[in-house]
Amino acid sequence: MAKWFGDVLAELAKDDPRICGVSCDCFGFLGALAAEFPERAIEIGIAEQNLIGVGAGLATRGKTPFVIGMNPFVTMRCFEQIRTDVGYGCRNVKVIGGYGGGIAYAGWGCTHHAMEEMALMRLIPTMTVVMPGDAYETEMATRAAAATEGPFYISLSGGEHSFTPPEAERTFEVGKAVTLREGGDVTIIAVGPTLPDAMKAAEMLAANSVSARVLNMHTVKPADREAILAAAKETRLIVTIEEHTVIGGLGGAVGEVLAEAGAGTPLRKLGLQDVFACMVGSYEDVRERFGISAEAVVDAVLSEN
Repeated sequence: MAKWFGDVLAELAKDDPRICGVSCDCFGFLGALAAEFPERAIEIGIAEQNLIGVGAGLATRGKTPFVIGMNPFVTMRCFEQIRTDVGYGCRNVKVIGGYGGGIAYAGWGCTHHAMEEMALMRLIPTMTVVMPGDAYETEMATRAAAATEGPFYISLSGGEHSFTPPEAERTFEVGKAVTLREGGDVTIIAVGPTLPDAMKAAEMLAANSVSARVLNMHTVKPADREAILAAAKETRLIVTIEEHTVIGGLGGAVGEVLAEAGAGTPLRKLGLQDVFACMVGSYEDVRERFGISAEAVVDAVLSEN
């Protein structure tokens, strides 16, 4: 059974004395670590820029800090510190977006949306960017981050979902997409909280005699070039879906691979279309309004027929 992020971190810390945690008003994530190693769990309060500075300082002293905050603020408010203190120095800091990824906090307004998190983190040279799709991938991504030297970003917001096959039959490798469903007509590429939409869309398309491949692109940087180009060669259309702006996130990463390879396969990017989600409503309302749904995927595919 997959372990929760906080439990994985505490387990890793038992075997690696370099591992520590720094929280920006997210100390619940460090509870298990604090219980075992109270001196290695640090709370700094609501001060994201300081969070990154403390993490970078710990890394310069040979530690492996996992610094955690709310997704929109840990990526946007301290982008300069991540760029300069972590990326430029290639420091061994693991930045964790603990909650509030994508448009999870839809009703709180644009200030609390993380529609830029993947794009911003992809901009940092040497930064690995992972958005796990369920608890199993969350555990594996956390272990991978600890084992990888250098900057690493994990968005935990997709981690509450579950997929088949059973965990014992699954594998996880940074930079390698997971094929959740085989198909030869179109390819749907999803990440994190949009994976259930992709799977539902594939079922709906099957009822319309369209065979849809579903790829879980849990690593947005480096994106799985081989899987993307195979989809371009073997299917007639690629659709990406994300709770993010279509500029610079999953759709942007897929588009870059296709363009650089000279692939002519059409690409439809579903997500926030260069707009803010300026409306008041529930999470479901906002997703529907901006076309982040299984139904929108189906419409995008059928409109290409």
